[in-house]
Amino acid sequence: MGLHADSDLRPPSPPRKRRGHERPAHAGRLPAHRRYSRFVGLMKVVLPSLAVVLLGLVLAWPRLTSTEDRFQLGFSALSPNSVESLSMVNARFFGINSRNQPFTVTADVATEDDPGSGIMVLDQPKADFTTMSGAGVYLEARRGFYYQKQQLLDLEGEVNMFHDNGYELHTEKARLDLKRSTAEGNVPVIGQGPQGRINGQGFRILEKGAQILVTGKSSLNLKGAGSK
Repeated sequence: MGLHADSDLRPPSPPRKRRGHERPAHAGRLPAHRRYSRFVGLMKVVLPSLAVVLLGLVLAWPRLTSTEDRFQLGFSALSPNSVESLSMVNARFFGINSRNQPFTVTADVATEDDPGSGIMVLDQPKADFTTMSGAGVYLEARRGFYYQKQQLLDLEGEVNMFHDNGYELHTEKARLDLKRSTAEGNVPVIGQGPQGRINGQGFRILEKGAQILVTGKSSLNLKGAGSK
């Protein structure tokens, strides 16, 4: 019995690898730094283009909207004759009298009676001035009229006057001449001072505020004495 090799029974030979035809899995991808460079280059083109488009929309938007949706703001000249009255809150007026001594007029609210007239209607007015001797005089009331050109002040309603020398007067009406530092009233007045209490039909502050007189039928109650 002879032995012979059968070619059909030989183990198959392994397939041969083909060189130069297969690529690594990552062969088709760009390196990371090249992809980033490409992205940056793309943004350099896209972003400026987007900015131009937005700017164009902003400039064209007013023309795209209807005229009914638009509004305008403007300023017009305001003259004294175009308003009914001018008002000031916490108003202050300053001046000097004939002897170059200062005076002050204040009010919670000051309203010009007639535009351009220089007459101010005062709420809760207060005034103070200095007498020739240097003493201070202070007055207050519920209402007043200040004539700026003439430097006159009319007070009415619970008029109270206080003098640095210790005198005080209470009446319903009074007129101050701030230029001359004088005051007067022609309605009943009551007051008091270092010597006692006094009543009268009016009063005068004369001699640049240095002298106080009670006028008309008057009475004086001296401290420690009867009426005179």
